[in-house]
Amino acid sequence: MKKIIIILIFVIGVVSYSCTPDEYSVFDFDSNPSQVDSMELVPNSHILYADGVSELNIDIRAFDIVEVWRKEKVSLPDGSFTSKDSLYKEVYKVKNSRIAEDILFFKEDGTELPANAKISTTTVEDFKVYAQIGDVQSEMLQIDVREAFPVQPKLVIPVIFHVLESEGVTMEPSPAISTKYFQNELDKLNPIFSQRYVNASNGANANIEFKLALYAPDGTLLEEKGIDRQQTTLAGEDMQPALVENTWDTQKYMNIFVCTYPWESNGYRKFTKLAGVEPLPGLNFIAEVEADDELDLSIPENTGIIIGADGFGTNYFFALGATFDFLSEFGRYLGLKETRSEDYCSDTYTYGNDQSSVEFWIRNTDGFLFHPTNIMTAPSSQSVITAEQVERIRWVLENCPTHWAWKSDFAFTGTE
Repeated sequence: MKKIIIILIFVIGVVSYSCTPDEYSVFDFDSNPSQVDSMELVPNSHILYADGVSELNIDIRAFDIVEVWRKEKVSLPDGSFTSKDSLYKEVYKVKNSRIAEDILFFKEDGTELPANAKISTTTVEDFKVYAQIGDVQSEMLQIDVREAFPVQPKLVIPVIFHVLESEGVTMEPSPAISTKYFQNELDKLNPIFSQRYVNASNGANANIEFKLALYAPDGTLLEEKGIDRQQTTLAGEDMQPALVENTWDTQKYMNIFVCTYPWESNGYRKFTKLAGVEPLPGLNFIAEVEADDELDLSIPENTGIIIGADGFGTNYFFALGATFDFLSEFGRYLGLKETRSEDYCSDTYTYGNDQSSVEFWIRNTDGFLFHPTNIMTAPSSQSVITAEQVERIRWVLENCPTHWAWKSDFAFTGTE
């Protein structure tokens, strides 16, 4: 038995040279494989909306302190070297599947919760939760329970992709920029904007559907559903006149340009708002207009979304498929900001560089661990829009006339 233990200790010693605290270390304990020293809770959020559907989900990070023997090189007075065995204490992340006992979750009052603390509620009452493995308990996690987010009226936004092919720019051998491609992208967005993808604890339903336009501004049926394809001799920043010329009525279409114009400008969007409406914090405004005023469409960055291939040579599709993030750019167009900095939403998290791509967690600026799921968080599963983000989106759609395409069905009927 002693021989076996020595072998295990040697194996553990070797592993310790290559593992970091964020990596899983799979090893065998001498007697009890569930000997856990401490643990941390990693929820999707500490906020839970009391609608009976939104679901709190908590994972754990468990650790053990293991005594590890290592051989160390020691210099002798005569200049030669020898080695000696030294005992170290190492902290290892324990893979959950290696824990023999069940991981139990409880409320502060001792009420046992379902596995992974999958909790929904209709009662607006804060509570605390903790996890337990054997005799080891985690710290308490405060859950902020909020009123159910109200159901929003459904809005359908007609989308037109202006594919402006510059002379000398080719889409081969990449897949074609086609109706099928754009429809597939909208099919990924729509379940998230209507909360059909996941019922996160801090998520909400924006109740928005993006649909490809069927008709051009002159009432004729489009040759390619959702696509206005044009040829141009312009490229790069010189394309701005072509973008302005091809901008369709923003109160009938959501304009998206696929071109060689630089795309980085999407992150610095400015908005046109209705006169007399209190500005939304965090948004920059280029103009204030009355509801029936003629809109200034001379700056395409402020009226639509640009998917620019500038800097990618002759391959549009490389920029489109490899670098363009539809979810975050649609979010910016609708007034959302990246959550890494101030985004004016209390149900999201600001965060730094303390994160693990192995275990998929980020530590926010208050030291709180969470699973990144928001569409404006990177890295993230990009599956959640929070309730306060929905409020921002709906504010922009109501109060910014350049975003009023949802008020018209012309793009689907070809008639006023």
